[in-house]
Amino acid sequence: MVADPVSGRIELHYDFDDASASFVERIELPPSPDAQDSEAFQDAARLLLLVAGTSYYKSQAPAAIQIDVPTTQAERDLVSALYDHGLREFAYTNGLAVPLLEEIRWAGNPVPASASASTGSEAIGRPLVPFGGGKDSTVVLSLLPEADAATVNPTTTHHDVARILGRELIAVRRFVDQLDELTRPDRLNGHVPITAIVSSVCLALAVRDGFTSVVLANEQAADEPTLISDHPASAGRAVNHQWSKGATFEALLDAALVSRGIGVRYFSWLRDVSETDIIAILSGQTEALGRLVSCNRAFAGRTTGATSEAPQRWCGECPKCVFTFLMLATRLSPEQLKSIFGADLLATTERNGEFEALWSEVKPLECVGERSDAAGAMVALADDPRWAMHAAVVALHS
Repeated sequence: MVADPVSGRIELHYDFDDASASFVERIELPPSPDAQDSEAFQDAARLLLLVAGTSYYKSQAPAAIQIDVPTTQAERDLVSALYDHGLREFAYTNGLAVPLLEEIRWAGNPVPASASASTGSEAIGRPLVPFGGGKDSTVVLSLLPEADAATVNPTTTHHDVARILGRELIAVRRFVDQLDELTRPDRLNGHVPITAIVSSVCLALAVRDGFTSVVLANEQAADEPTLISDHPASAGRAVNHQWSKGATFEALLDAALVSRGIGVRYFSWLRDVSETDIIAILSGQTEALGRLVSCNRAFAGRTTGATSEAPQRWCGECPKCVFTFLMLATRLSPEQLKSIFGADLLATTERNGEFEALWSEVKPLECVGERSDAAGAMVALADDPRWAMHAAVVALHS
């Protein structure tokens, strides 16, 4: 690992024991000529090394991994959970046994917790918000006018929405090494806990630049399991697409920071906030609503670090689009939503299967809200004269 605070360049090194592949991931924070190196910055970069390894591990998913850097017990707890719960969707979609790892070989005994370690607190201080350009992070930025915003591999949409909210983005670049190699047909592939990686990048930035907190936009819905696996290799195990957005991961990562004596707190401003309340706040952000995009397809291909100048648009087909449209419909008119999405997703029965999946036992493997959120929204629309006669509402409420 190489971490230079002045240039902002962080290099993360990974390789497989059989020498079949080695990788060097690059993170580029904005240069800071006056930055001073510190133990805390190196600790934060090392934490990023531990977390970002999931992107490369999955290509072969060995039964054991070796960690060659010193770690505290809290960091070990974080890594163990990340490679289990954080990769359960990956295991589920590839039919692999859970837990994936049979052994983690650590470098020596755990490093003692820092003498300056103290219990984490939700102190805002000088906050940094990881900004995804979607509904939740837009809400957090609107509620925290004192916060700065950072985006990993930002697009035009990220910059536009941040500007509407009166912020200039701090742009960070992440370059996943050998993406073609990682996505070869004979390699395993699938979901990684990307929120954990982005959070760790932002923590390194926060430590270097004097922020006192990294404030997430992860709501309470992130704790609801997406499904219970029925695969023989993982039968009965909970699979949560949003695990690294949940309260358990949040506590583990904050504990790892505390164990190193890093004085940056990590928590979500929306942890106890429902989707209904988030939509209520968001619906008042009329200008931002016309530019924000909560659609993963719109932001595909951002792991190369390249800048995207083309405007992002809702695809109108994926589970995130369907869920967000449904929730916003409880607050906005058909005309308003059509202007945002480019189509009225409830006007026909074409997407009824996608709507029903939102409250089924097996939710889509996407960042969508709780089953009760979606079901309750559809019931509410049946009583709303603006929506009650829409084909999808009639069919799904009958």
